[in-house]
Amino acid sequence: MGQLPSQDILALLEFKKGIRLDPTGYVLSSWNEESIDFDGCPSSWNGVLCNGGNVAGVVLDNLGLSADADLSVFSNLTKLVKLSMSNNSISGKLPDNIGDFKSLQFLDISNNLFSSSLPSGIGNLGSLQNLSLAGNNFSGLIPDTISKMVSIQSLDLSRNSFSGALPASLTKLKSLVSLSLSNNGFTGKIPKGFELMPSLEKLDLHGNMLEGHLDAEFILLSSASYVDFSDNRLISSDSQRQKFLPRISESIKHLNLSHNLLTGTLVSGAEQAIFENLKVLDLSYNNLGGELPGFDFVYDLQVLKLSNNMFSGFIPDGLLKGDSLVLTELDFSANNLSGPLSIITSTTLHFLNLSSNGFTGELPLLTGSCTVLDLSNNNFEGNLTRMVKWGNIEYLDLSVNRLTGSIPEATPQFLRLNYLNLSHNSLSNFLPRVLTQYPKLRVLDISSNQLDGLLLADLLAMPTLQELHLENNMISGSINLSSSTGHSDLRILDLSHNWFNGYFPDQFGSLHGMKVLNIAGNNFSGSLPTAISNMISLESLDISENHFTGPLPNNMPEGLNNFNASQNDLSGVVPEDLRKFPTSSFFPGNAKLHFPNVPPGKTASPPESSKKKHMNTIVKVIIIVSCVVALFILILLAIFIHYIRISRSSPEYDTSKDIHGRAQPIISGPVPVCTSERGGALVVSAEELVTLRKGSPIEAISPDEKMAAVTGFSPSKASHFSWSPEFGDSFTAENLARLDTRSPDRLIGELHFLDDIIALTPEELSRAPAEVLGRSSHGTSYKATLDNGLLLRVKWLREGVAKQRKEFVKEIKKFANIRHPNVVGLRGYYWGPTQHEKLILSDYISLGSLASFLYDRPGRNGPPLTWAQRLKIAVDVARGLNYLHFDRAVPHGNLKATNVLLDTADMNARVADYCLHRLMTQAGTMEQILDAGVLGYRSPELAASKKPTPSFKSDVYAFGVILLELLTGRCAGDVIFGDEGGVDLTDWIRLRVSEGRGSECFDATLMPEISNTIVEKGMKEVLGIGIRCIRPVSERPGIKTIYEDLSSI
Repeated sequence: MGQLPSQDILALLEFKKGIRLDPTGYVLSSWNEESIDFDGCPSSWNGVLCNGGNVAGVVLDNLGLSADADLSVFSNLTKLVKLSMSNNSISGKLPDNIGDFKSLQFLDISNNLFSSSLPSGIGNLGSLQNLSLAGNNFSGLIPDTISKMVSIQSLDLSRNSFSGALPASLTKLKSLVSLSLSNNGFTGKIPKGFELMPSLEKLDLHGNMLEGHLDAEFILLSSASYVDFSDNRLISSDSQRQKFLPRISESIKHLNLSHNLLTGTLVSGAEQAIFENLKVLDLSYNNLGGELPGFDFVYDLQVLKLSNNMFSGFIPDGLLKGDSLVLTELDFSANNLSGPLSIITSTTLHFLNLSSNGFTGELPLLTGSCTVLDLSNNNFEGNLTRMVKWGNIEYLDLSVNRLTGSIPEATPQFLRLNYLNLSHNSLSNFLPRVLTQYPKLRVLDISSNQLDGLLLADLLAMPTLQELHLENNMISGSINLSSSTGHSDLRILDLSHNWFNGYFPDQFGSLHGMKVLNIAGNNFSGSLPTAISNMISLESLDISENHFTGPLPNNMPEGLNNFNASQNDLSGVVPEDLRKFPTSSFFPGNAKLHFPNVPPGKTASPPESSKKKHMNTIVKVIIIVSCVVALFILILLAIFIHYIRISRSSPEYDTSKDIHGRAQPIISGPVPVCTSERGGALVVSAEELVTLRKGSPIEAISPDEKMAAVTGFSPSKASHFSWSPEFGDSFTAENLARLDTRSPDRLIGELHFLDDIIALTPEELSRAPAEVLGRSSHGTSYKATLDNGLLLRVKWLREGVAKQRKEFVKEIKKFANIRHPNVVGLRGYYWGPTQHEKLILSDYISLGSLASFLYDRPGRNGPPLTWAQRLKIAVDVARGLNYLHFDRAVPHGNLKATNVLLDTADMNARVADYCLHRLMTQAGTMEQILDAGVLGYRSPELAASKKPTPSFKSDVYAFGVILLELLTGRCAGDVIFGDEGGVDLTDWIRLRVSEGRGSECFDATLMPEISNTIVEKGMKEVLGIGIRCIRPVSERPGIKTIYEDLSSI
C-alpha cells in the first residue's frame, strides 16, 4: 500500500519546482515519489541525508544548478541540521521566517545569486554554528539582533554589497572563531571589542571603506592569528606616526594592513618584540617611510611585503643572506631603496621583487632556490655574466636598467624559465642561440636595446613561446621560418623598428594563433601574400614604414581591429574589408593606393603637394578667423546682456549677502577668450572650438545648469553665483548671465553616501552655496559649501546622459572603494525624480586643475610651473592611472588636463571624473569622446570606431598628450600655425622631433632651467615617453611601463 508523502518530502518537492536547469541531472533525475524509503524519508534522493525518518541534511554544492529558490519551504524540515547549496546559480532571498529553522547548525549558500537584506529574525538561529552567505548580492545593514546567535563559530558575509557601519553587537559573539566581512561597502570605524573575543582566530575586513585610526590596542591584545584590514582607509594615530606598530600580539601570525593610508616608520632596534611571531606581514601600498629595521629575529616570517611605500636606505643583509630565516616571499618594490646588491644566498627565498627602486652596481650573485626575480627599473650596470648561474629562475625581469654587453651564449641553464624581460637596456651584439633552447619559455622581451645580427629562425618555432618582443633594435636580414613553425604557439610578435629586409614570409600564414603582428619601421619589400588571411586569430597588424608594393590582399582575418599600412608603396583599391579603418591606416605614403571612385593621388590622405598644403592652410585660416569674429560678437552681446541684468536688479537685496547674512559668491566679469602669438606661431584656443561646437551660448545652457546656477542646487530667490576659472573649462559672460534663473525650491530625491564621513540631507545640500567650477559635455561641476564649512565637488549630469537607475547604482557602487593618494575619492550620489537631477559628489580639491596652472592664458593660477613640479605631476598622474588600471581594472576614460586636480602646496596631482563612461549611456560616452577629440586627447582608434569605448590604451594616449602639454605649456587642442601650416600639438611635436628640433618645443618659461644638464636630460626623456604614448595602439606601451620609466627619471 502506498503512503502519503511526508511534510519533509513535500517541502523538497516544492523546492524542486524552482529548478530551471540541472545540467548533471543530480536532482531532477532522483527526486521523485517512486524512490521514497519505507520510513518516509527519501534517503535515496541525491543530496538528501536522513536521520530517524526525517530529513537532516540537504547538500547540493557545485552542481551548476540554476533555480529560483524559496528557502522558506525548508522551515518545514523540523530536524534539518545542514543546508548547503554553494557554488550554483540559485537566486532568491533569506526568508523572513529564517528564525524558524530552530535545529539548523550549518547554512552555506555561498557563491550564488541570492539578494535582499538580512532579516532581523536571523538572530533567532540559536543553534547555528556555521553561516556562509559569501559571494551573493545581499545588501543593507547587519542587524543588531545578530548578537543573539550565541552558538555561531564561523560567519562569512564576504563579497556582497552590505553597507553602513559595523555593528558593535558583532563583538558579543563570544563563540565566534572566524569572521569574514571582506569585499563589501562597510563604512565608519572598526568597533572596539574584537580584542576581547576569546575564541576569535580569524578577522577579515579587507576591501571595505573603513576609516579612522588603526587600533593599536587590538593589534596588541587580539587573540586572533589571522588579521586582514587591507584595502580600506585606515590612518595612523598621532602616536603611530613616529613609531608605527610599537607592539604586536603574540597570537597574530598573519597581518595584512596593505592598501590603506598608514604613515610612520618601522621602528628599529626592537624587532624581536615586534615581528618575531609573524608568518605573514603585508604593509604594501601605504605611506610608510624611513629606513628598514634589521628583521634580525624573524625566525618564523615567511612572507614580507612592503611595496609601494617610501622606505629608503639599504636592505638589511639578513633578509637576503640569512640561512636561519624561513622567508619565502619578499616584495620591496616601488620604494626609494638604494645601494648595491652584492649577493643573494637565501636557501628559502622563492619570490623576490625589488623593482622600481634605486639599486646600483652590478647584478648580484645568486644562489639558492629563488624562482621569481624582479630587479627591473633600477640603476644596475655591467653585463649579464652573473646571470649564467641563476639556474632555478622561472620568472626574470631585468628591464629598465643600464646593463650592457651581450646576452651570454651559455649552456641552457634556464630549464624552468617561462618569462624573460631584458628590455630597455643597452645590450648589444647578436641574439644567442641559447635562447631557443629554454624548454618552457613563454614570454621573451629584449626590446629597446642595441642588438644586431640576424633573427634566429628557430626562435619563431619554439613550441612554448607565446610573446616575442624584439622592437627597437638593429636586427637585420630577412625572416626565414623553419619547417616546424606550424607547431608554434606564438600570439604576439613585435619586430618593429629594426633593419629587417626581404619579403613578407608566406609561412606567417601558418601561425594560426597569432593575435598581434608588428613589423613597422623596417625595410621589407615586395607584395603582401594572400596567406595573411590564414592568420585567423589576428587582431592587430602593423606593416607601416616599409617598402611593400602591389595591392592589399583581400579576405583579411575577420577579427582584425587594428591595421596600419601607411608609408609604403602599395597600389590599387583598398579592399572592402579594410575600409572600416581610418585613412591614417593607409596614408601618408601609398600614392597609388585609393578608395573606390577616388583616383590615385586624391585620397583622404594628408596632401603632399605644396598647392594642396597651401589650400588647406587657407581653409583653416578662414575657419579660425570666422570663429574669432563670431566669438567677438558673442562677447559684445554678453556685455550688453550683463548690463541689462544689472540695470534691472532689485534694490531690496544686498549683492554681497543673502537674507541669512552669509557671504555669497560674486558674479565674475566676462571671461576673455583669446588668441595668442607664441614662439612665432599663431595659437587658436581649443576652448573656442568647443564653444562653437556646442552651439550658441543660449542653447548651451541646459535646465539642470539653470537649476544649480545660484546659491544652492535648489536655489533661493535672491541668490547669485560665480564662475571659477580654476578647473579650466570655458564659460562666456553670456553663459553666466543665463545661468541665474529661477528653479525648484529644494531637492526632493534620494541622497546616498558611499561612506559616513559626510552626513546631510537633500534639503541641506539644496541650500549649500554653489560656485560653478567648469563645464563639459556630460554636465557641470560645482563647489558646494555645506553649513559646517565642508567643501564638496558636485557633478550635475546633463539630462539624458545617465544610465537607468538600477544600472547606474550598480556601477557607481563598484567605484565606492576606489581610494588612492592620486585619485579623487567619490563620496556619494543624488538621484532625483526628474531626468535632469543626477548628481555625483566627490572630494573638493582646492588648488584647481593642471590646466589652470599650465596654460599661458589670462587667469592662470600663480607663476609658471617649474620642471620639478611638472615632473612630479606627471609621476603622480601615472601612479593614479596605474592604480586604476591594475588595482581596479578600469580605464579612466576621460583623462585631460582639466581632470588633473592639484592638491596642497606640494602640487600633489589627483585624477578626477574617472569611469564616467560606466555611468553614462552610449550616446553620452560618444559625446564625451567627441569632445576629447576637439580638445586633442582622443586616440586614433577611438576616432575610427563607430561605437568607441574607452580603454587602457586610449588612457595612455591621453596621458601622453598631457606629458606633451607639460613640456610645452600649450593646450593640446590649440591649432598651431607655422611654416608647415596649421597643425595640432601632437603633429607639431612629431614634426619637430623628426627634424631633430625637439628641444624647440619646450616651454619658454623653462629655458632658464634647461641650462642644467640634468633638467635637460630629464625633459628629453619625458619627451621620448610622451612620443611613445601617442604611437599607434599596437605599439603603445602600458601605463605600468610608463609609470616605471617616469619614476626612474
